Amino acid sequence: MSIHELYLIKTPYVFTGISVDPHKTPFTLIGIPLDSSSSFRAGSRFAPAKVRQVSSSLELYCLSVDVDFEKVLVHDAGDIAVVHGDIETSLRRIECVISELVKHRKLLIIGGEHIITYGAIRGIERNTKVIILDAHADMRYEYLGFKLSHACTIRRIVETIGIDNVMLIGPRAFSSEELEFIRKNGVKLITTYAIRSLGMREVVRRIDDFLEDAKNIYISIDMDVFDPAYAPGVQTPEPDGLAPWQVFTLLMRILSERVSIVDVVEVTPPYDSSDITSFLAAKLLIEAACKIYKSLKAKE
Repeated sequence: MSIHELYLIKTPYVFTGISVDPHKTPFTLIGIPLDSSSSFRAGSRFAPAKVRQVSSSLELYCLSVDVDFEKVLVHDAGDIAVVHGDIETSLRRIECVISELVKHRKLLIIGGEHIITYGAIRGIERNTKVIILDAHADMRYEYLGFKLSHACTIRRIVETIGIDNVMLIGPRAFSSEELEFIRKNGVKLITTYAIRSLGMREVVRRIDDFLEDAKNIYISIDMDVFDPAYAPGVQTPEPDGLAPWQVFTLLMRILSERVSIVDVVEVTPPYDSSDITSFLAAKLLIEAACKIYKSLKAKE
């Protein structure tokens, strides 16, 4: 048994209802049901199970890239056994699992609160470019006395891999402390308002410039980047967000064989009417995997 397997536990549901042998797919999916610093709505720990459950009802042919996901699928490795109430121990376990799996696999991750992304990034190469889609800046130095909080996630990430390796897309909620840090340090970001004024073509150009020399890419999608009309079941809803077509359009341009990890975080099933947000999260992962798979095949 490898070290990372000590922290993985099997789950009653698997993504799309089928988990294949890891040698038959480039993708491994894991859940990280960490929910210890939620400051408004709790419940994201239920997301890995719920997203897996609803994923089995989705059709798997991706028209966007002409790939049948049913012929690709994932190896569902289960959930990381986090320690609720002990974020640092949980982050160490996340780091351990990610650092071993990412050496050989493309990873799809279902959170959990957004601090899980910081744990995952601690387990990857420091020259990785990170794109984060989020309604919030999450760049407070600390929040309610804690540095390991969902409200500090991106601050911890830039401290770990450097500001030049991080781009934030879709934020529309800031504190004055965060804006001061962003402006002083030149953090790369494209707000929701900029997306509307610049247009998708210019936004994609700026992202392409950011990723031009990237060998490894990590994409993190906080589901509150969507307008609450499309994704009501999140920890901290923020009005005036992006529509699904905008996010999917951006992802189809960003995703490539260089992407090593895609995570979706902060789905909060207890507040998710008709599982709308969970379905959207599952669709994001399927579409992302299909685009990465097509890019891998094109390089063969």
